[in-house]
Amino acid sequence: MKSLYYFSFLLLFVSLNSASGDDLSLLSEPKQSLLRYEKENIDAEHEKLRTNWLSPINLSGSYSHNKSAQSDYHNDMTGISASVSQDIFRSGGITYQIEYADTKQQTRFIQLKQTIASLNSQIFNTLLNLKKSSYQLEQSDLRLKNKEIEIFIKRQLYDAGKVDITELNNALMEKSGELKTRSSLRTTLSQLRLELSKSSDIDPDNLILPTFSLIEKERFLNNQFDIAYVRSQSETLSHLYDVTRSTYLPSLTLNGTLGYQNYNAKELPTDYEGDYYTAGFTLNLPLTYNASATIQEAKAAYLKENAATADKARELEATYKQSLELIDNYKDVISITSQNLMLYDDLIKAIRAGVNAGVKTGYDLQTLNNTKSIEELEIKINEINIQLELTKLHFAITPSKEL
Repeated sequence: MKSLYYFSFLLLFVSLNSASGDDLSLLSEPKQSLLRYEKENIDAEHEKLRTNWLSPINLSGSYSHNKSAQSDYHNDMTGISASVSQDIFRSGGITYQIEYADTKQQTRFIQLKQTIASLNSQIFNTLLNLKKSSYQLEQSDLRLKNKEIEIFIKRQLYDAGKVDITELNNALMEKSGELKTRSSLRTTLSQLRLELSKSSDIDPDNLILPTFSLIEKERFLNNQFDIAYVRSQSETLSHLYDVTRSTYLPSLTLNGTLGYQNYNAKELPTDYEGDYYTAGFTLNLPLTYNASATIQEAKAAYLKENAATADKARELEATYKQSLELIDNYKDVISITSQNLMLYDDLIKAIRAGVNAGVKTGYDLQTLNNTKSIEELEIKINEINIQLELTKLHFAITPSKEL
C-alpha cells in the first residue's frame, strides 16, 4: 500500500510539473498569462534555492604606485585575482538544501494546479448553473401560464357567485409571486454570464457541456489537491528542518585564490611578474546560544504539518461521503418525478378523451401538459445538480476537463 502511494504521488508530481495549454484553454488570455508567469516564478525560485549553497567567485583588480619617503625609489604594482570560499561539507546540509528546493517546487506546483483547477471548476459551475437557471426560467413561464388559466377560471366562478374574492385574490398573489421569481431568475442569468466573462471568453450558448463521472473514493483520497499539498508541504518542512539542523553542525570550507601580479621596482632590480595561488581548508563548528530553540521550532513546524495530513484525510472522507449522499438524494428525486410523469401520461389521456367527449375543458388539458413539462424540467435540473457535485469531485484532483 505504501509503495502504491509513492507511485501515485510520483505520477501526480510528473503531471504537476507543467501547466499545459489544455489546463488553461478555457481561461481568458490575461489569466493564462498570470498563471504562466507564476510558473516561471516557481522555476526561478527553485533554481535559486537549489544552487544557493554555491559561493560566488570574487574577481578583483588592483593598481598601486609607491614612493619611498627616505629616497627617490618608486615602484608600481598591478594585479588581478579570483578567490572562492566554498563549503564542501555541511554535515548533510548541501543534500538537504537541494531536496528542500525540489520539494518546495513540488509544493508550489500543486498550489498552481489547484488554482487552475479552481478557475476551471468555477467556469464549469457557472455553465451548469446557467443551464439550470434557464430550465428554472422555463418552469416559471409554464407556472405563469397555469396561473393565467387559474385566474381566468376563478374570475368566471367569482362573477357567477360560486367562489368568494379570497380565492381569486390568492390566485392573483400567487401569480405576482411567480412574476417576481421569473424576474429574479433573469437577474441570476445575467449575473452568471457576467461572472463567466470575468474568467473566460467561451460562448455558453454554443458550447456542449461534457458529462462528469464519479471519481473513485481511493483515487479521490490519494490525489485530492489539499491532501497532496499537505503531504508535499510536510516533506518540504522536513527537509527545511534538516537544513536548519545542519547549519549548527560542523562544516568544511575550501578556500582558494588564483592571481597574476606585476611588480615594477623602477630604480631597483627587484621586478616580479607571474602567477600566484593560495589554497587551504577551514573547519567550522558553530556554537550558537539559541541553536536548540531554532532547531526545535523547525521540527515543530514539520510535525504540525505532518499531523495535519491525517486530519485532512479524515475531512476529505466526510466530503466525499456528503457528495455521494447528495447525489443519491438527487437520484431519488429523479426517480419519484419519473414515476409522477407516468401518472401524468395516464391523466392526460383521460382528460383528452373527456375533452373529445365534451365533458372536460381544454384548460384542464393545457394545465396538465404544462405541469408535466414542469416535472420533465425538474428531472433535468436534478441531473445538473448531480453534475455539479461530480464537478466538485473532479476538479478536486484534476485541473482540467476536455470539452
